[in-house]
Amino acid sequence: MSQQCGAKIVYPTGLEEITDPAKRTTEVENMRHRIIEVHQEIFNLNENEVHKRWTFEEGIKRPYFHVKALEKIQLHNWKEYLDIEMENGCHERVVILFERCVIACALYEEFWIKYAKYMERHSAEGARHVYTRACTIHLRKKPLAHLLWAAFEEQQGNIDEAKNILKTLEESVEGLVMVRLRRVNLERRQGNLIEAENLLTEAMSNAKSTGELSFYAIKLSRHYSKIQKNIGKAKKVLSDAIQRDKENTKLYLSLIDLEFNGDVKQNEANILSHFDKVIRSSLPIATRVLFSQRKVEFLEDFGSDINKLLTTYDEHQKLLKEQENLKRKSENGLEQPDAKRLHTEDAAVVSAAPVAAAATGAVPSAYNYNNWYQYNYQGAGAWNYGQYYHPPST
Repeated sequence: MSQQCGAKIVYPTGLEEITDPAKRTTEVENMRHRIIEVHQEIFNLNENEVHKRWTFEEGIKRPYFHVKALEKIQLHNWKEYLDIEMENGCHERVVILFERCVIACALYEEFWIKYAKYMERHSAEGARHVYTRACTIHLRKKPLAHLLWAAFEEQQGNIDEAKNILKTLEESVEGLVMVRLRRVNLERRQGNLIEAENLLTEAMSNAKSTGELSFYAIKLSRHYSKIQKNIGKAKKVLSDAIQRDKENTKLYLSLIDLEFNGDVKQNEANILSHFDKVIRSSLPIATRVLFSQRKVEFLEDFGSDINKLLTTYDEHQKLLKEQENLKRKSENGLEQPDAKRLHTEDAAVVSAAPVAAAATGAVPSAYNYNNWYQYNYQGAGAWNYGQYYHPPST
């Protein structure tokens, strides 16, 4: 192990100016003792540095490259060793250790990324060299390293290089949604809105499943509505997607959200129509109940006709009873449970539908009526507002 990085030995000077032999002899002895002290100090320091790293050095069982995976304890050892060196060592020593590490761990993305991120703090050219070695030689099909490389080049102003990195990755590993979205957003950040639109449209055309097509449709509709400010195009994209994927609740939610972002009073008929499409569809009963509940909430907060509100509430209670009957039949073994259970994720999305629009200021965020809307409704007098609005004590 070499001496501490940057340490230098400074020897005493001025001996040639002493002419008295006795003083000269004394000064030579003093110099000898000083040199021994300096060397001992460096030795102790070097020994201490070796001691701190000795455990990690002993933990390196395979310092060479092999296609066989490293044990977890080996990977953990490299990670801790690098962290210690970055905290206590000098730049040259850290680079040497990283170079040793990426020989044994050449196929592990995390170490290349750690190396590149470290180099970014010291040298842009050095970081680029690390990214290039990692992505063009060892990690050709590992997406994260390529995405970070592209982001790095974009930070450096090399936009064409960033585009080329993402395009090459997408050609190497087809079907990665995050790569296509990164390409779209890179174009958007550069103001190339038409190219961003074309990339999303192309992704829809090349989608290998209905779910994938619907995903890109939602992204394209948001691009139209939020970036290009074209609500008409956004609605058309979602409507066309619903025709292909009639049971995708996220498409309906996105369409409702679009209407919420506009004039709620003017769009009331469209919003109610979207709710009704789901409620009257063949979707699972749990999904229809959630949409029905949100329809009641919408009419309560924004509706213009009390008759519609009362009628919708009655219909919601009927749907709740239908759900309860199906549940009892299932529990009694008279009927198999619905094969199309509402997934937890979908339920959360549906429940958050009005909240999503709250960011625009059009919808209150405190949609916490769940318990109240689940009550059995026996008549107008059963709308128990008292549990939310307590009269002042007298």
